[in-house]
Amino acid sequence: MLTSFLKASGLRTLKSLGLFSRAAASQWRQDRLLILCYHGISLEDEHLWDPGLYISRDQFAARMQLLEAAKCNVLPLGEALRRLYAHELPPRSVALTFDDGYYDFQAQAFPILERHGFPVTVYLTTYYCEHEQPIFNLACRYILWKQQGACVPRDAGFEWDLDTRDEAARGKTFQAIWNDCQQRGLSGAEKDALLGTLAGRLRFDYAAFLSRRILQLLTPAETAQLASRGIDFELHTHRHRTPLDRALFRKEVEDNRDRLVAMTGSTPKHFCYPSGVVEREFLPWLQELGVISATTCKHGLAQPNTEPLLLPRLIDVSGMSVMEFEGWLTGARALLPSRH
Repeated sequence: MLTSFLKASGLRTLKSLGLFSRAAASQWRQDRLLILCYHGISLEDEHLWDPGLYISRDQFAARMQLLEAAKCNVLPLGEALRRLYAHELPPRSVALTFDDGYYDFQAQAFPILERHGFPVTVYLTTYYCEHEQPIFNLACRYILWKQQGACVPRDAGFEWDLDTRDEAARGKTFQAIWNDCQQRGLSGAEKDALLGTLAGRLRFDYAAFLSRRILQLLTPAETAQLASRGIDFELHTHRHRTPLDRALFRKEVEDNRDRLVAMTGSTPKHFCYPSGVVEREFLPWLQELGVISATTCKHGLAQPNTEPLLLPRLIDVSGMSVMEFEGWLTGARALLPSRH
């Protein structure tokens, strides 16, 4: 709480001193690229469930309006990086990225981006793209949250207590289920079946949930259609994981790339680290695979001397204030300490 207060106070001071506008117009800012990162744009109430993963449609629309009002130059990722390293960026350069490739990108974000004429890169993980089911770990947490207050004891047909009475209980319940799935090595089909059973025990309308496409990814057909309309799809591994074994790591990227080529007709060359997990071993492996850039979850502005495989981004979340967002657009926010 104190850290948030000090940050807000510092931003107000910088803005009152005119440093927002001076930073925005400076050569210092022109030499830097802000890469914005989004995950999901709520179809319903996902931003209330996980405000670090989702923001509302209205908030996203307001963010894009701020980009336009601030006269930011929103560039395609590839062009932005090429101009960054050539010292040829226009003033207030921004690149937009979305991680994972949720269906809500098409339903909620794309119409807003199209209205503004903003290019965007989607880092698409492809396993759940092919298997049209909700992402298991996210859907499990969401169902527990939606049915909060319940407490269903285990029995002969179900081996976990489903305690959703408060946040701590929901976290403990989810962890027990997740750990068991990992230990037993459940397949995707088995986890899908488990979600249905979980929903039934908690009296959650699973059929309606599936029909609304919440926590599902874009299908191959939807991906192909968006690619034909100018959306850039790039690498995020096939199964959203980065093994420390070189051969397994390569397979994740190659499986992801093969599917993206089949869906879009283009060969992806940019990568995003799933869950922000970065190890030094990954860099030479990515180079071997022909990857020319990789984005992290570390907050900051990319500079001409930034390692292309360790690019910082701004992860925009529901709790970020308008002033802090503006501070990053202008570059002034980078003058304050960051926890990321």
